[in-house]
Amino acid sequence: MISKNSIPNQHQGEEVVFHLRRHWFIFFKILLFFLILALIPAVLYYIMSNNLPTLLANELLYPILLVLFLTYYLVLLIALFTAWTETYLDVWTVTTDRIINREQNALFNRVVSELDLKRVQDVTAEQKGFFPTIFYYGDVFIQSAGVKERFVFEQIPQPYKIAKIIQRLDERAKKNSLKEI
Repeated sequence: MISKNSIPNQHQGEEVVFHLRRHWFIFFKILLFFLILALIPAVLYYIMSNNLPTLLANELLYPILLVLFLTYYLVLLIALFTAWTETYLDVWTVTTDRIINREQNALFNRVVSELDLKRVQDVTAEQKGFFPTIFYYGDVFIQSAGVKERFVFEQIPQPYKIAKIIQRLDERAKKNSLKEI
C-alpha cells in the first residue's frame, strides 16, 4: 500500500519527498468530454420527438431505441471509468534515493519503473498550450542512461518547481555516492 510517507520496498534511510498525480484540470477535461457525449441521446430524442413523433409512438421501434440509448450510456460509463482509472492511477513518487514511475496503461496493464537519482542525466520541464499555461501544469522529462531512457511525468502541477527539486535531489545523491567511495 502506498501512503503519504511510505512506499513498497522502501530502502533503509529513504524518505518520500512527494507523490505526483496529474493536474485536476485533466480530470475536469475528461469529465466534460463525457458529459458532452452523454447529451447526444437526449438531443437525438428531442429531435426525433419533434420531427418524427410517429417513430417514437411505434410499439416495436420505441423499445429498440430505448435499448440502444441505454446501451450507449452503459458503454459511455465503462469508457469513463476506464479513462478515469488510467489517469488517476498514474502516480510518480520521488524519494531521496530514486524515482518510481507507476503507469496504468489499461484496466489490466500496469507498468512500474524505477530510476536511481544517481543515474539522472538531465531534467527538463515543459508547458505547451493555453490551458497548461493558465492552470500551471505540464510535463517533466527525466533523461537517464538506464534501460528506460526517459521518464515522463505527464500533465503534473508546477512542472518547473518539480524539475528543480529533482535536480537538487540528483545533485545531493551524486555527492553522497562520491562520499561513499
